Amino acid sequence: MPVHQIRPLISLSLTYIGDNAAQFVAARDRVLDVAAPSSYQLALECLDHCARFHEQCPKPMAATLPDRVIDCSTPENPKIVLTNGNMQGLYVTLSYIWGGPQPTSSTQNIEMHVTQGLKMKDFPNTIREAVSATHRLGLRYLWIDALCILQDSMKDKIRQIGMMGSIYQNSYVTIIAACGNNVNEGFLHQSRPQKIPDARIPYICPDGKIGSVWIAEAQDHRPNDCSRSYYDDLEPINYRGWCLQERLLSSRCLIYASHTLQYDCQAETVNIGQALCERGTISRLPSITFPASPSDQMRARRAWISTIWDYSSRNLTVSADKLVAFAGVAECFQRFFSSSYLAGLWENSLLLDLLWFKVSDEPLPRIRPTEYRAPSWSWASIDGRVQFQMLEHITKSSECEIVKCGVLGCKVAPLNKDMPFCQVDTGTLILNGLLKEVKLDSEEKSSNVLIRSGPEGALMNIGQATFDAKERRDNTYCIPLMWDKGGAFVEGLIVSAVSGGCFRRVGRFTNKYKSTDIKWIEGASKQTLKII
Repeated sequence: MPVHQIRPLISLSLTYIGDNAAQFVAARDRVLDVAAPSSYQLALECLDHCARFHEQCPKPMAATLPDRVIDCSTPENPKIVLTNGNMQGLYVTLSYIWGGPQPTSSTQNIEMHVTQGLKMKDFPNTIREAVSATHRLGLRYLWIDALCILQDSMKDKIRQIGMMGSIYQNSYVTIIAACGNNVNEGFLHQSRPQKIPDARIPYICPDGKIGSVWIAEAQDHRPNDCSRSYYDDLEPINYRGWCLQERLLSSRCLIYASHTLQYDCQAETVNIGQALCERGTISRLPSITFPASPSDQMRARRAWISTIWDYSSRNLTVSADKLVAFAGVAECFQRFFSSSYLAGLWENSLLLDLLWFKVSDEPLPRIRPTEYRAPSWSWASIDGRVQFQMLEHITKSSECEIVKCGVLGCKVAPLNKDMPFCQVDTGTLILNGLLKEVKLDSEEKSSNVLIRSGPEGALMNIGQATFDAKERRDNTYCIPLMWDKGGAFVEGLIVSAVSGGCFRRVGRFTNKYKSTDIKWIEGASKQTLKII
């Protein structure tokens, strides 16, 4: 809330906030109403400020319009325009939660939407409000996936999904319906829950002294109560897999959150009109990816790891979309890494990438998906949050003498050759490494890794394993991928033998005890290992 809007509140006939809470809250809600026409002017001011002063943000400019866009010149009856890739202009994109099959979408009936238009009274709230918001922002064209992709044409889906990264990156601004659980709820007129922000406004008390009041009905002193504070992680849209890349790839966003309207770009996230609400902590891609630059490899890798962490914790309605819904982000990073993309891993850092592990923050491990969507050595083959290993500080230490497993080859065949970052048909990893049969003393989320040692075959603990999924694990072996000859660490995979002399990954292990006794590695047999 800007200062010029605070003054009217101070002049309200309030004697004590306790006696006039209802009046105060009503006045506050009128000021904070993000659906008010003035909010669009304030949003345009943010866009203008970004274009003029943010050096790290790409300058807004006319771009080639997507194959289909919605012309919002007449918001009551907008029409779909077929551009054939030959039109330039500014356009808006929408990011929202479908929440199930769409009540209205484009199929082979597209000609009807082109000639007769879209009767907005028949459309769900989120679609109607996106059209209205685009028009009020003074922009003409809008792209919405349900209407601009032919939902009954696999050929068109493949083409449009392959371009979604550039569609969001080249849009003037993306409207993010963060607070809506589905397309029917909308985002402009959502009731705003009472929150306790870290902000107060001045108030003249009856005795003439200057005090302050909170922008809420009452101040809540209960500790660790997130129900009265804002956390952007709890927004419905931040649970959905597809919505992550739509936000990350957008240069500029208008976020319709549960508590206020926010502007987000590569430089900052601010509350529209300086509203007295908590600012979010939404992550963003590093500006080095707009465009890519080889100046900071470590920063880019950390951003990649953070993005995987976020994405892998989100839900997908269609399991097969695991790589598809992340393809635009992967393509963006690929321009920076200049490396082959291998079903969620990078060829240039393959050994380190193979050491991803399932984060044990769930009460029970999830069952491995039955539908094939990636090789077992890819994080995309399982559900649930994953983390990548950060060993750079160890491997670069002068005190360590690092030994690495050899990579003889890694090949991934995409399901569609025109979509190299999307679904894969097969994936094979071939290592020249050590193989040691192990026993696991637990079938839960983690287990000690035991081998037989000495002439009597006593069991020796060589580390700790974390499992990728809830599944059957027979004939288990460990494959050390990276270790220090002095025993400072050992990192590797847990695999199960399958038919055809191949293995499949079932987990990852680490020598967490930092035992210097790694003679078991010296006694392991080195051979060619095929992991599928």
